[in-house]
Amino acid sequence: MFPVVILAGGQATRLRPLTENVPKALLDVNGEPFIVHQLRLLRDSGIRRALLCLGYRAEQVLQLLGNGARLGLELDYALDGPRLLGTAGAIRQALPRLPDAFFVLYGDSYLECNYPAVQEAFCASGRAGLMTVLRNQDRWDASNVEFADGRIRAYDKINRTPRMQHIDYGLGVFRRSAFADLPADEPTDVARVYADLLRAGELAAFEVHERFYEIGSPQGLEDTRRYLAARQERRRSASLQFVESYLRECQQVIEKLDPAAIDRVVDLLAETRAAGGRLFILGVGGSAANASHAVNDFRKIAQIETYTPTDNVSELTARTNDDGWPSVFVEWLRGSRLRPADMLLVFSVGGGHFEKNVSPNLVAALQYAKQAGARIGGIVGRDGGYTARVAHACILVPTVNPAHVTPHTEAFQAIVWHLLVSHPRLKAMQTKWESVQ
Repeated sequence: MFPVVILAGGQATRLRPLTENVPKALLDVNGEPFIVHQLRLLRDSGIRRALLCLGYRAEQVLQLLGNGARLGLELDYALDGPRLLGTAGAIRQALPRLPDAFFVLYGDSYLECNYPAVQEAFCASGRAGLMTVLRNQDRWDASNVEFADGRIRAYDKINRTPRMQHIDYGLGVFRRSAFADLPADEPTDVARVYADLLRAGELAAFEVHERFYEIGSPQGLEDTRRYLAARQERRRSASLQFVESYLRECQQVIEKLDPAAIDRVVDLLAETRAAGGRLFILGVGGSAANASHAVNDFRKIAQIETYTPTDNVSELTARTNDDGWPSVFVEWLRGSRLRPADMLLVFSVGGGHFEKNVSPNLVAALQYAKQAGARIGGIVGRDGGYTARVAHACILVPTVNPAHVTPHTEAFQAIVWHLLVSHPRLKAMQTKWESVQ
């Protein structure tokens, strides 16, 4: 995404006395300075760099924003000199710090449009500038653009005509060449640059459909406050709805878990311990992390000798490098001398699928365990894959929402293995906090 130039150097006289001691960009809007709302919107739209043209009380903005890191942006600044040069003059002065193309918007505007689409339209036009326009019909300000058939026919902020049903939305895209020939010491407005580009046939247009909000007037400030408050409430409501929905899904997973399948895995683990066998846990990705945690619990709480290959990164990467990823688990089991008294426990979302080349390392390990006569168990999601087909006991984490198969499966692996080590038939050692009186 192109960087954006934010024109925020004005003295905001229309907002006095609110701006007597602070610049307009720092006016409070629902508990935060307006510029923070604006920059957050730009960041969420994919923009990563902004240059702020500042003048009136610039030092306050600099102190608040710094380099922009806390907002996830890279910020730069261009400060007005002793003589005000207007909005276009400020941009001309900042050209050495800008690439060939950039967005321009005003520091008092909140514009929820599709910035990537605007940029794409500008690039496709091949022109030196682009103006975004909104069908306004004098609703939120005086319309000043005649727009038809995707083209700007006329643009004038002073001499308006009945054919002007659109308004300059406040977001432009320019090449450096649009400002390069402006007089260095003459105050110039961006409106003049638009007009010059239009006469030269170098002004493209992009129609947006989201109304603009601004804080340039007391009424505009109040409208923006109300809008952002409602927007924040909508986002909070949507967030809460997701949380509630996700927790309901977890309840459904619990309700659909098969207790009998869990009890069969308890039998396998109890038999393995009684026979003096070892437990080997295999997992990939998040399931590998779960396997590492589970090794601790089975060894410490259930007193079963337990291992996982992903705890030894040196051996894992050496085998991957020398022999290839599909064979790492089976060769590790072979080196561990897997025997009938042992048990293999698989943590996996898909369970492995050789034909689809999904976790072939798990499939090879399961085939080897079957040949060795070891016990096989699994805690898996989806349809269980190859694990469910060959395991002596397999706990299937039910799919209640296909979009959340992975987080549900990996989360419930932890719930189920903690259940297993807490089971009266397996628990051999008291856990720390339950033993503290």
